[in-house]
Amino acid sequence: MDNMKNRILQTIKKNKLLEDNMHIVVGLSGGPDSVCLFDVLCRLSQEKNWKLYCVHINHKLRPKAAEEDQQYVQDMCRQRNVPCRVITADCGAVAREQGITSEEAGRNIRYKAFGEMASEIEKTGVAKEKIAIALAHNANDQCETILFRILRGSGTDGLAGIAYKRYDENGYAIVRPLLDADRTEIERYCQERELYPRIDKTNSENIYTRNKIRNLLIPYLRENFNENITETINRLGKAASADRDFIKTEAAEAYCHACCGDRNLLSCTYLKNLHKAVRFRVYIMALGKVGMNRNLTYAHAEMIDSVLFSDTPSASAELSDRFSVRRRYEKLEFLGPPSAEHTEGISDREDGVKWHIRTMAEAEFDEYRTAAEGSSKIYGAFCGVEAGQLCIRSRRKGDRINIGKGTKSIQDMLVDEKVPRHLRDAILLLARGNEILWVLPSEHFRSERLRKKGRFSADYKVSDTPGGNIIVLEKL
Repeated sequence: MDNMKNRILQTIKKNKLLEDNMHIVVGLSGGPDSVCLFDVLCRLSQEKNWKLYCVHINHKLRPKAAEEDQQYVQDMCRQRNVPCRVITADCGAVAREQGITSEEAGRNIRYKAFGEMASEIEKTGVAKEKIAIALAHNANDQCETILFRILRGSGTDGLAGIAYKRYDENGYAIVRPLLDADRTEIERYCQERELYPRIDKTNSENIYTRNKIRNLLIPYLRENFNENITETINRLGKAASADRDFIKTEAAEAYCHACCGDRNLLSCTYLKNLHKAVRFRVYIMALGKVGMNRNLTYAHAEMIDSVLFSDTPSASAELSDRFSVRRRYEKLEFLGPPSAEHTEGISDREDGVKWHIRTMAEAEFDEYRTAAEGSSKIYGAFCGVEAGQLCIRSRRKGDRINIGKGTKSIQDMLVDEKVPRHLRDAILLLARGNEILWVLPSEHFRSERLRKKGRFSADYKVSDTPGGNIIVLEKL
């Protein structure tokens, strides 16, 4: 038992994961890994003066078993007098709605819940640097991750695997104290401590790629090639991590030298003289500045290189998720997708269109509508929403609008209207989260009605006899 405690302490000290007097959010699924981590952190909390907070996600993917996992976690936290927050989320429904896998939906929900818990702790007056999110990834998870990335065609950065410590988008540290511990050691610890963790039977089902790597590939490699395959792969990860950190340092300096002014423009001349390994990481930094923090591949980097070295001074390339890069003679510009903007007051978009958001009482709206009739004003009026909830943005995957006889996808609407593919992102939408309230008027539509008034959601368009406050979006 003390071997596991000492191993985790060594990992914490070596990688500077946690300090004394910290507030630690623990992701507690109820499985062996998270239960082991939770138990060790509880044992260390008195001598380290740590305050623990557990977060459990009920993913609604395993009826009955998920509820039993939840009860197990709640009972364990109650026995240790540790606060426990349970988040229930239908990952399957979220995955279908967002067009992603249930695994990705679950991951997004978990990290959001961890971040929200950390934020609430900070609001009580705890300094951000004294807050950490502890997750229970172990040495086997590391090996599986690296093999998974190799099979998907990862670059060398991907070989670094899971980081011992990183920071989320809000600046909270995410730490993994179990990353040097083997799964067999973890299960033995749980047995010795009589913890009786929950076992997710889906882990033994070879449905997902990661499960196949865990249950089929690694045992095959261990039996036929290298009995220490986990340790060998993880050494590769540590070597790749050291190389990555060095090149990233070089790239950060190169990025500063390549920048031209305040905008995300880089000098083509300077970039061409960089080593390819450094240049590609400069691309990663530049795309990160416009929001592309994931899904950048080696193929994308080569596409950017083709723009950089093109004989055409206005060359461009579309990457994924509507990110792009283009030449401006001897400058390279990195562009993100049209961003959502809160439309309070004046909304001045990069395309030059200005929309004014106004809140009106019913009587004021009646006067406004009368005055606007016969004028060149274009407006849409909505009940049941607040200006601060609204944004004007381009389409996203899965966007739909209520047309009165059910809903219709924005994609189908644009296709039916024969809007050319390259112009579809120019069509603006008034949205509240994922709900589309209004497809704004555009000259790109075929029908005169849509060109002049656009398409309103049947859920929100103001009737002839509205009640209460009304939100009016007016084109200036």
